Amino acid sequence: MRGHQFSRRMMSLKVFILSLSWTTCSLAFTLQHRRLHHLRCASINTEDEYNELSTIRTRSHDNCILDRRNILIYGSVLLPTIIDATAAAADDQSSIPDGEKQCNDGRIASESQVPGAYQQLCMGLEQRTFKLQSSGDTITVAQGTNSAGGSSVAGRTGVAVWNSGILLTRLLDEINQASSIFKEKTVLELGCGAGLASIALAKFGSSSVIATDANIEVLGLAKQNFELNNVSNVAKTAELHWGLLDASEYDSIADIVVGSDLTYNSGSWLALSETMATVLRPDGVVLYLTLGHSGFNVQAELGGFLQVAENAGLRVLQEEQIVGQKLTDLLERITSQDEKQVISANGGARAVLLGKKASKNFR
Repeated sequence: MRGHQFSRRMMSLKVFILSLSWTTCSLAFTLQHRRLHHLRCASINTEDEYNELSTIRTRSHDNCILDRRNILIYGSVLLPTIIDATAAAADDQSSIPDGEKQCNDGRIASESQVPGAYQQLCMGLEQRTFKLQSSGDTITVAQGTNSAGGSSVAGRTGVAVWNSGILLTRLLDEINQASSIFKEKTVLELGCGAGLASIALAKFGSSSVIATDANIEVLGLAKQNFELNNVSNVAKTAELHWGLLDASEYDSIADIVVGSDLTYNSGSWLALSETMATVLRPDGVVLYLTLGHSGFNVQAELGGFLQVAENAGLRVLQEEQIVGQKLTDLLERITSQDEKQVISANGGARAVLLGKKASKNFR
């Protein structure tokens, strides 16, 4: 139905353009004829002058007929091409399901609960793209939701890009616009998933990005995305299980630690806190963001984690001293009204900066 309506509109446009061209030429000829008639009546003194003006008038008439013919010929050749190209573009756009259009610009999308996990339409796409404002780069992230015979993220949550990962990447991007905090730094991401944030950090000029996860499938996907975005020389993957034992292999390696959506399970808070405190350099910074899901209470979740983190040797830092602004203000600025509604419906979002208790200032 939509295609038929479009075709009728294009045909009407063609008829209108050709009619307008014919009318314009006819009007021009009429005005020129009147002008010649006026000149004949006002200034003709001899028969030779009259014959000369009649010849000019005849040639003008012939030229206008030729112009009108050319308009019809060129119009019949060029307009169908233009109309076909326009129709093809419209068909391409209309062929994308309305629900998937929200995924094209890296938007934070609504999700629904499925057995063992949460899911959204965008997770079913093979790839998603994200534009970095501070560097101008476009990141392409392959997702593995449908790989290995799977069709869900249950038990393998890292194979898709989550809203929290998108929001963390936007926050990093916003911070990078105002400072060079990531440049020439070693950054370690906890729970890297498909690697979106790690790719962004590599684009921001970090000297080394270590993308860690406990899931081998996820690490393989992240490595694939590093190659896809030409950051394999900076970003590397590493298997890391939280806790003092495994984290000691990366003792004091990171200037900056980043992560998102890692505190939904209170049973992992101690191991996560110990890992952050272990891999962080004495004057390093942890940037952590949590974005809830349906039924979550982000304030209570983060509050409980911060108490455990304090016992593990971490402390909350003054955000203005590190990034120049409150993180809540940055989050407000980088989300649309529709996205704010999605975030609010899922319990909200919060970001926090942490450092070691013994540290003084981030360098």
